[in-house]
Amino acid sequence: MIKSKVFLFLTLHLLTIVSIGQIQLIDISNDYVSNFVIAKNSILEVDKNGSLLINMDPENPVIELLSPNGSWDLRTHSSVAFEVSNLASEAILLNAHIGDYQWNEGVLSLNPGETSVMRILIKGYRLPEEHPMARSYEGMFGYPGGYFWHWVPMDAAHIKKIKLSLINPKGPATIEVRNFMAEGNLMAKSYDEIQQTEFPFVDKYGQYIHKEWLGKVHSDDELKEAIEKENLDLKTHPSPQDRNKYGGWAKGKKYKATGHFRVEKIDDRWWLIDPEGCLFWSHGITGVAKAAATTRVMGREKYFSSLPDKNSTLYQFAKNKKGNILTYNFTGANLYRKYGEKWQQRNSDLAHQRLKSWGMNTFGNWSDEATYLQRRTPYTVSVNFPWKKVGGKLKFPNVFDPDYKLNLEKTFEKHVATWEDDYCIGYFVDNELHGWGKIGRAVQSSPAADNAKVELVKFLRDKYELIEKLNQSWESNYASWQTFLKTTTEVTSKTAQADLLAFEKIMVELYYKTCREVIKAKAPNKLYMGSRLHNHYYPDDLGHQRWIVPLAAKYCDVVSFNRYRFVPNDLVFHDKSIDKPIIIGEFHFGALDRGMLHTGLRSVQNQEQRGRVYYEYIKGALENPYIVGAHWFQYGEQAVTGRGDGENYQIGFLDVCDTPYQETIDACREIAEQMYEIRQEQESLNSN
Repeated sequence: MIKSKVFLFLTLHLLTIVSIGQIQLIDISNDYVSNFVIAKNSILEVDKNGSLLINMDPENPVIELLSPNGSWDLRTHSSVAFEVSNLASEAILLNAHIGDYQWNEGVLSLNPGETSVMRILIKGYRLPEEHPMARSYEGMFGYPGGYFWHWVPMDAAHIKKIKLSLINPKGPATIEVRNFMAEGNLMAKSYDEIQQTEFPFVDKYGQYIHKEWLGKVHSDDELKEAIEKENLDLKTHPSPQDRNKYGGWAKGKKYKATGHFRVEKIDDRWWLIDPEGCLFWSHGITGVAKAAATTRVMGREKYFSSLPDKNSTLYQFAKNKKGNILTYNFTGANLYRKYGEKWQQRNSDLAHQRLKSWGMNTFGNWSDEATYLQRRTPYTVSVNFPWKKVGGKLKFPNVFDPDYKLNLEKTFEKHVATWEDDYCIGYFVDNELHGWGKIGRAVQSSPAADNAKVELVKFLRDKYELIEKLNQSWESNYASWQTFLKTTTEVTSKTAQADLLAFEKIMVELYYKTCREVIKAKAPNKLYMGSRLHNHYYPDDLGHQRWIVPLAAKYCDVVSFNRYRFVPNDLVFHDKSIDKPIIIGEFHFGALDRGMLHTGLRSVQNQEQRGRVYYEYIKGALENPYIVGAHWFQYGEQAVTGRGDGENYQIGFLDVCDTPYQETIDACREIAEQMYEIRQEQESLNSN
């Protein structure tokens, strides 16, 4: 094993190189060793074992560990890990990134004097088609063996640095880091070895076969035993004592009661007000009582060790065609095994009981309609309706299509039972729309019969009047406006792009305006909460959100963001003139210690860390004056073999066997008990 020296690049003296010791980056096979070059902030000491003692300044809490040879090649690895000790007197939340890839990060919550492992998964690296794993598995984002797909590609062959930073630091922190390792071996098995040793890898309960973990179910008897254990837990923790029937703050100050949920700004802090006039903060979860672990079987039969035959009572959970099982609902099958013929009723009853016990008060998006219409827990409604895509491809509606508003109205009619229901908070319409900056361009390249294309021509004629003036400005050569209408090639001059963006803004504003009009026409007392924007780094990474967010805020009662970060304290409007409440529609963290193959969008080391980070996330949301609620994604675990698009994330409050993840639930209860006091304390701090 070759060892070499680590060099410190001092922040203010970049040309000064000081030899200070040795540290290794090694894989689990010990087949290579590299040094770190340290940039930014100060290292206090390097001990004889190569541990780094690092002082992190709260004003600039970032340190970069650079490769001395330019980069590391991590294509055959699944993660980078190292030990961390917190030597400070305060708890810290340490963040770590591989390079500058925003989604390749880890987090570690450490109390004073505590030591644990930081692990950063290598997500987004694209396996070549001939790779043994790529040839063996499909329809899953995470593979057995440690591969993790993500939509943002990562160049794992050229990793230049590992970056450490503090999240919401309370003061200076001193940490000790040691034993850096690149873990895993994506080439550990050949294609033939995978075929011979890995299949099947899912048992009859939908669990991963080739691993054991705390809480894994091995028999129907164990499923039954779990009922009594949870019943005792729910009885011991019925609900926080200071709540009214909606989950509002019964002991807090009362405000105007309207019989519906509304929003009000009180002492520079936004709140929801419940139907009785109590302060309300929406602590919720999405997909309540839904079958989360439904997965495709057809074409992947070898993945599963046991599937029901036609004579089995469990065959009711199979969607079949001509004798072939297309999909299988492991969630429903396990609920049937656990609760018997009345499993659906028990599943609904438990959902309400569980949320109250966990300290939650809201069914979030995509929850089971029959369950939330029981009117026992406040809920939000997901309004999803059919629309034509702009340009036939973008995830944004053609708002000029004559059926657009009509389809929204028809869909909203199906939710008539919620319009005056006091338990209904409000409505999300659509989810995570895409195509910002491309909408106008897509309209330009659309055919002449497209309604949006016709409106684009009207917009341009109003501005330029004559086609000759447009040609001069656009550097184009259209013979007439009719020629423009029929032409599908894109003009890329700066003026053309500016005009197309201006037209895009008109479409986006019309989108939010139409949604509000339809909602308010039928349910004027309910909140319109937007489309759940998904720029996770807003407002630091603005892009097109610079103009989208103000348009959404203009028409939404509450602006919704899906916020997959470790804390949401920094989620504020970039435009200080915007003064609207915010609700977080989705967030989550997952780990790999309970048999799942992918952590989801944000990763933690284990279930204990998952609970700690959950606590910090909700606490950060409560401390944010704009945020009036946050909803975890999601209630039940996804299938280990993936849902329709391949997501197979460890993101449930319940696993595939309906067993609660106790560490997360304990943290949820802990923050829930303090929820209104934390919010009120921040309100008092602001007013002072």
